[in-house]
Amino acid sequence: MKKIQTLELTEKKVVQFFASLADKTRIKILLSLTEKPKTVNEIYSFVGRDKITLSAISHQLKQLSDIEVIYYKRNGKEKIFQLSNEFCWCILRDAFKHFKQSSVKCKMCSKKQAGQK
Repeated sequence: MKKIQTLELTEKKVVQFFASLADKTRIKILLSLTEKPKTVNEIYSFVGRDKITLSAISHQLKQLSDIEVIYYKRNGKEKIFQLSNEFCWCILRDAFKHFKQSSVKCKMCSKKQAGQK
């Protein structure tokens, strides 16, 4: 019974992950974080202040954080967001590469490759 519950929880997380990639704003947020960790205001500027509200950015960040795709560290009153180090971002890199844009890098795979050399 426990194995079935674990599988169901994993399936739920996989669906949540792919659902998070099915939104243009969340994709832009993730892309902004592939460059470097950023504050909410830096992410807001990257996504486009004329396209979305700061409140909407915060809502999207919370959703991504809730499914552990991103996390944040506090720096005084600021939150610095970054991609989860526990996740391989090759799926995002490969999707962009497939459609002829390869600016996404996967830190996890880079670490593995560096260890193999």
